[in-house]
Amino acid sequence: MIIQNTVLDKKDVEKMSPMQRRKVLKGIILSMGSFILPPSFAQAARLNRITDVRMWTAPDHTRIVFDLERNTRHQLIQLRNPSRLVVDLMDTVAGVDPADIGLSDPIVNRVRSGIPRPGIIRTVFELKTSIKPRAFALKASSGKPPRLVLDLVRSKGQSKTVSKHPVLHQKTPRRDAVIVIDPGHGGIDPGAVGPRGTKEKDVALQVAKRLAEKINEMDGFKAELTRKGDYFVSLRKRVSVARKHQADLFVSLHANAFKLQSARGASVYMLSEGGKPSPDKAIRRLVQRENSADLIGGVNLNHVSDPTVRGILMDLTQRDSLNRALVYGKNLLGELKSVPSVNIHFKEVKQAGFAVLKAPDMPSILVEMAFLTNRREEKMLRNNSHQDALADALASGTKKFINATGLA
Repeated sequence: MIIQNTVLDKKDVEKMSPMQRRKVLKGIILSMGSFILPPSFAQAARLNRITDVRMWTAPDHTRIVFDLERNTRHQLIQLRNPSRLVVDLMDTVAGVDPADIGLSDPIVNRVRSGIPRPGIIRTVFELKTSIKPRAFALKASSGKPPRLVLDLVRSKGQSKTVSKHPVLHQKTPRRDAVIVIDPGHGGIDPGAVGPRGTKEKDVALQVAKRLAEKINEMDGFKAELTRKGDYFVSLRKRVSVARKHQADLFVSLHANAFKLQSARGASVYMLSEGGKPSPDKAIRRLVQRENSADLIGGVNLNHVSDPTVRGILMDLTQRDSLNRALVYGKNLLGELKSVPSVNIHFKEVKQAGFAVLKAPDMPSILVEMAFLTNRREEKMLRNNSHQDALADALASGTKKFINATGLA
């Protein structure tokens, strides 16, 4: 029973039986149906929002990052002929249009976005080549919002043949000394940020490129970079790049940060015994900042069947690398001390548990070039002449170490 155009007062309702009251109430609710707000309005207050979309191109993949107000469910769909990847973000509205990503990418040809149904943002990546997608959510941390990270990994084609019996630094006559230079951070990870907005990832890459040029100009030396542009490389991948090039030395470049803006100066670090940080609180904080969830793997000694022998070989290899790293670090620190524009924070090579230094089969050093949180040193790190002086000192220290030890 639906009552239309009828006004009921309190007395009318009181005269009704319970059954009649229920029918009247049902009729009123049904008659109001056309005035109930649609679900999209009712849900609007609960919907997530895309606040930014960014893209980086790496040598083996393209990374897209959706910044969100909170973590949300997502769905990936791969389509062929033509090749496309569809990303649906559930319970989400677009604060920015994902299709506005600036494009200059070897994988992505075009980006489209739309709303297949209320509360879902669909982004379609039209692809130039086949890919293997992977996606993962990151919680808000260190001032960064919740994010959905999407990697479009290129197909490798024919797999490379891997030796079943790897050896540790088997040298051939007249082989160039290989130095792998690792510019810290990159892509989604800016590292430390200075008062003027200078990003650690940028100055590390700029100095790394200058250092590589200077090393490659020296007869008998060859430099390789773990990254050549602004993209993220995991710590494990950085070490694997060094191993792929059979690196004789590994040097990772960074810029420091501290809560006190008066902190200043360059520092040189090597791995501590057992990979544990020294007890200094500031160093512990630095190690926590530079390390990520990556855990660096050890040398592949699977061809040694006896686990005790394998452990002894690993220990001897790492001890030798640590000894060489200490000498190499002292060479670099000595050259940095001779640069007028460089302040020195720690007068000796410090030991800490940086994950990127944990490869036991190569001497590895991490250089904190200055403090980005110090306004004067931030300005210096942006200066071309200062960057060149840093690269000169690091190249000189590297050359002296290689020539003195006959490492290559």
